[in-house]
Amino acid sequence: TLIASAAVLLLLTACSTTPSLEARTDYNREFDFSGVESIAIQPVQRANLAAVRISDMQVARMNTAFRNALEARGLKVVDDNARADLLMTWHLVTEERTDVRTYNTHSMYNCWRCGPAVSDVSVRQFTQGTLIVDMIDPARNRSVWRSIVQSRLRQTDAEQAEALRNEAARASFAQFPPS
Repeated sequence: TLIASAAVLLLLTACSTTPSLEARTDYNREFDFSGVESIAIQPVQRANLAAVRISDMQVARMNTAFRNALEARGLKVVDDNARADLLMTWHLVTEERTDVRTYNTHSMYNCWRCGPAVSDVSVRQFTQGTLIVDMIDPARNRSVWRSIVQSRLRQTDAEQAEALRNEAARASFAQFPPS
């Protein structure tokens, strides 16, 4: 479907109520991040139907945004897993949601607020996107750091989509490596 094929194009487009994206992170406090200098971005796994819907072009654009964000933090992105201190993997989860809001207002006849109360219901369908980024210790093959960014997804033009991919990548790594 059109929605499925545009999932990453729509990736984490700006919420109308949130000016910038923020990530929730978690990490293994026993892992020593002080020696991390190089990261290898792993291929997106095609194990489930949702991952298959993301095109190779969309994956490449997102990987470029991640590379730029990591390099801006002083980390080197390498192609060879054997030269990487950590392996980075990511995936996007989308979920169709419904936002229902009820508003109570007063109707006005010949006097101010003397009419009966009127309820108005607003129903909006939207797609919630969750971008999950994991850093994996290659020695133990275990995740040592995770970032989660959530936002409503909206249709945008190519320029806006690029800016929003970059913002999502920067938000993902804003707290990496942990202090």
